[in-house]
Amino acid sequence: MKIKSIIVAATALFVSAVAFAQDPVTEVNKMWNEAVPLLNAKNYAEALPILEKTLEAAFEADAMDVVEKVQKYIPVCYFQNGLSCIKAGDTDAALVNLYKADEVAKLYNDAKTSRNAKSAISRVYKMLGAKSFNSKDYAAAVEVFAKGYEANPQDTDLALNLAMSYCELKDFENGVKVYTDVIALEKRHSKFVEPANKAKEALSNYLLVKAQDEFTAGDKEAAYATLDILINADPMNSANQMYRLQKAAELQDWDNVITWAELAGAVMVTPEQQSEVYYLVAVAYDSKNENQLAVDNYNLVVAGDKLQPAQARAAELVAFIKAEAEAAK
Repeated sequence: MKIKSIIVAATALFVSAVAFAQDPVTEVNKMWNEAVPLLNAKNYAEALPILEKTLEAAFEADAMDVVEKVQKYIPVCYFQNGLSCIKAGDTDAALVNLYKADEVAKLYNDAKTSRNAKSAISRVYKMLGAKSFNSKDYAAAVEVFAKGYEANPQDTDLALNLAMSYCELKDFENGVKVYTDVIALEKRHSKFVEPANKAKEALSNYLLVKAQDEFTAGDKEAAYATLDILINADPMNSANQMYRLQKAAELQDWDNVITWAELAGAVMVTPEQQSEVYYLVAVAYDSKNENQLAVDNYNLVVAGDKLQPAQARAAELVAFIKAEAEAAK
């Protein structure tokens, strides 16, 4: 009887130990089950603290199936709380929740929620900076827009506003960087083509004015550097290529004319445009007394208002070259 009693007691102790070992997991599942109806009801604010406690308990209990489920919803809860705060007009609380959503989404490999959070963050900053931007307080606008751009560089509306604000403040270094980053996006997806074109146009307007001011001030090297930035950002813009070439010819920088003509000629699409490039190159060689090269390029002029001058000058040079050859005999 005594032995039987010991066995019964030992068995009871074993069952008790098993039950105790199962208690943490049971408690974790109970906590998860409390959160589920709140999630189903989209009551994210109340669900979030329960989920965070559940996650901590699940790690301690090594209940990895629950950990996986909870991690799926925590970023979503922060994101949805952020959206609710936006609707309520509490932008400070919205940003706190949205930044947290992005943080935990990255931690839990939730790319979709991270992307959505970044997009919402930039929208908030765009809204916050709109008043300053519209009233042309560009310094204040930059301070706000830069935060949104850092969070989401693919918000092209915000990026264009930020770039414009920089340029209006004469901070061309940062303005150019943002514009060129927007232009680069067009290679990633067709949806970025339109904003990229807007960036190209705005960048061209700002930098052409800057270059012209530098030419007027007599600092042609600074002007050329500005035009280099513009052309590197948008090399297919034939008008900008031609402007640089014409300015170099105007300043009689013949070596630059010859160097830049090849790049310019590659993007000219009409015979008139191409003929303009050949004419300027011919004038450059003509001015350097490289007569045969001048003739060769004058002969490439086939259209436009430079056709007759090119033909006349080519004939003069051919006669001159012939006369020199005769004299040398």
